[in-house]
Amino acid sequence: MDIGFNPTTWLILAAIMIVIEIITLGLSTVWFAGGAAAAALAAGLDAPEWLQVVIFMVVSAGMIFLLRPIAKRRLNLHVVPTNAQSLVGTKVKVLKLTDKPGIAVTRINDVEWRIGYEGQVKVGDDLEVEEISGTKLICKKP
Repeated sequence: MDIGFNPTTWLILAAIMIVIEIITLGLSTVWFAGGAAAAALAAGLDAPEWLQVVIFMVVSAGMIFLLRPIAKRRLNLHVVPTNAQSLVGTKVKVLKLTDKPGIAVTRINDVEWRIGYEGQVKVGDDLEVEEISGTKLICKKP
């Protein structure tokens, strides 16, 4: 079945993907533009259409899985943490223990937070916030 893929078709598809990426800025379609460019190269070398489609899919998937995480890390360098995210690294004091093992309570800026911890803690112990999981601070002993 001859669909009519040729280098121009693939390059038009790549251009459309780039325009969509520019509009959305979501690092979502640029990978398909790379796949389309690779397929255009294959089409220019007279590869069969099935191989062009396979190259498009493999290159696109490879770029998504290999390059997207690197790009996201590099492009998100200047992300300002939210108020909750800024608590990571903060020292907190255990104010009370709960009935649930591994859960305690602290107060930060007049807001009560549940603390998740491992090991033994008692009221008055100082802990350090490692991460935030939902509405719970995950802490460890400093």
